[in-house]
Parts: sequence; C-alpha cells; structure tokens
Amino acid sequence: MASAASSSPAFLSEVPLIDLSSPDAKQLIVKACEELGFFKVVNHGVPMEFISTLESESTNFFSLPLSEKQKAAPPSPFGYGNKQIGRNGDVGWVEYILLNTHLESNSDGFLSIFGQDPQKLRSAVNNYISAVRNMACEILELMAEGLKIQQRNVFSKLVMDEESDSVFRVNHYPPCPQIQALKGMNMIGFGEHTDPQIISVLRSNNTSGLQISLADGNWISVPPDQNSFFINVGDSLQVMTNGRFKSVKHRVLTNSLKSRISMIYFGGPPLSEKIAPLPSLMKGEERSLYKEFTWFEYKRSAYNSRLADNRLVHFERIAAS
Repeated sequence: MASAASSSPAFLSEVPLIDLSSPDAKQLIVKACEELGFFKVVNHGVPMEFISTLESESTNFFSLPLSEKQKAAPPSPFGYGNKQIGRNGDVGWVEYILLNTHLESNSDGFLSIFGQDPQKLRSAVNNYISAVRNMACEILELMAEGLKIQQRNVFSKLVMDEESDSVFRVNHYPPCPQIQALKGMNMIGFGEHTDPQIISVLRSNNTSGLQISLADGNWISVPPDQNSFFINVGDSLQVMTNGRFKSVKHRVLTNSLKSRISMIYFGGPPLSEKIAPLPSLMKGEERSLYKEFTWFEYKRSAYNSRLADNRLVHFERIAAS
C-alpha cells in the first residue's frame, strides 16, 4: 500500500521560466540551479508532434489489461513495473515503463510485449529521446557558459557519449479513489528523492501532483504546464559544481480524479566516468566537498538505498576539525 502525506495547498508561485532563445538564458539557468535546482524551459525545440505521439502511445499501453502489461514485467532493469519502486521496499501509487535510451538494445521482441507495433513504438521513443537529449545538452552547455567554464561541452559530452548511461521512464499515476477516505491527506505516487544522474528532463500532462522541497524543508506544489519542460539538477551535477548547484528533492502526490502521465529523460554519464568537482570551479583555497567516484560506484550505491536516503552523504569529504 502506498503511503500518505499531509496535503499542502501552497503552490510555487513562480517556477523559474527560461526562454532558451534568450541572450540571458545562461545567467538565469545558473541562478535557478543555485537557488532551487529546478526550472522550466520554453522555446526548447522539441516538436509537439514527438511529444503527443509518445504520450498517446504511452496512454494506449497503460490502458491495456494488467495481465497484458505484466508480460513486460518485472523491470530487470528495463520493462514494466507496478507500485514497487526499486528493490528496497519503496512503493507508490504508480505504474511505469523503464527503457534504455539506446533503443537498439531493446529488441523488437521486447518492445512487442508492450502490445503495439514495435517499430512504431521504437520510432516514437527514438524521435522523442533524440530531441530531448539535444535540448538537455544545449541546457548543459548554457550552464557551462554561465559558470564561465572554458570547455563548453564539459557536462554535455558525458550525456552525448555513445557509452552514456541514460534512461527513459514513463510514469502513470492512475486516479486514486482512496484519497477521499484519507481526510486531508494525499496518497504518495512517487516518494521523495533526488535524481542521481546529471540532469533530468520532465514533461507531464496537465495534471498537478509534482512537489519540490525548498531549502527550509517545506514542500511546494509545482503548477502543471504541458507547454514546457521541467529540468532537475541531479546529484552528479551537484558534485561536479562542488555543491554550487543543488540536486532538488522532489515527490509526486496522486489525484483522486485525473490520471497523470509524466515522461522523464535521465541524462547520465558513462559507467566508467569519474565524477568529482571540476578544478576550474574551485576558487582560491576552496576544497572539494566530495570524494572522487565513478558513475558505476554511485549508481550501485543509489540502487542499494531507499528512495528518501541522502545518497551523497557516503561520498562527502569529512571536514578536518
């Protein structure tokens, strides 16, 4: 059974909105990453056709009988999952598809389990991921420019690398009829967590549910906006900026009446990539807050933890007393 959370009426009045075609986009992105670790973008260049086609394919899949969907289960690591999140006891009011972004490694046989024409599904996912990856890399390059890093592709090259360990996830939060009985409480769709990768790119339908945690620990609801993409700073980017950018803690609450579908691209580095603060961002006597680790080491640690755990604490340097 998914857990419940206190209902919070507070909405984030102004999610930082960044027009990627604007000359001051890079400064605004840096400010948003330092203050919230979260922002939304417009003029993103992802064709609406790619978005609506994949959303439609996803809706068709989640509309299938459970017995059909379970042919693609369990996710090991890719496939269909229902309520169980990870392997350490976390649950939520959610069902999902997890796919490798290198779709050639997902065979037609695997894709046909999803109950549709595998070539059609492959094409829809490929088009969407390719466009969203390009947008993510543009944002990462604007971040580097805004941080005055000489090497503009210092972040984006990790996501563009053919060995990049990126994943694509579609979450479906069905209406939750039990909410009325909870009297002011909300059902947790997906529990609080940060994303371990470098960057996450989120697109959802026009249904509320997403919340982010502010620095003071308060949870704030993010108004839905189906015309924008939401961007999360991941743990790896927090480390590479030596804590200057904040990995945002977030969660999803369910809705009693409306389904919510969200599509998330998680841009990750190659498994062998060493993650550490960039020397070019260290000022004067500033010391590294984190030990160097490979993405494989961090990913293994993250997947062996609970959702809400502070995963970075195991990789922080202990300050000399």
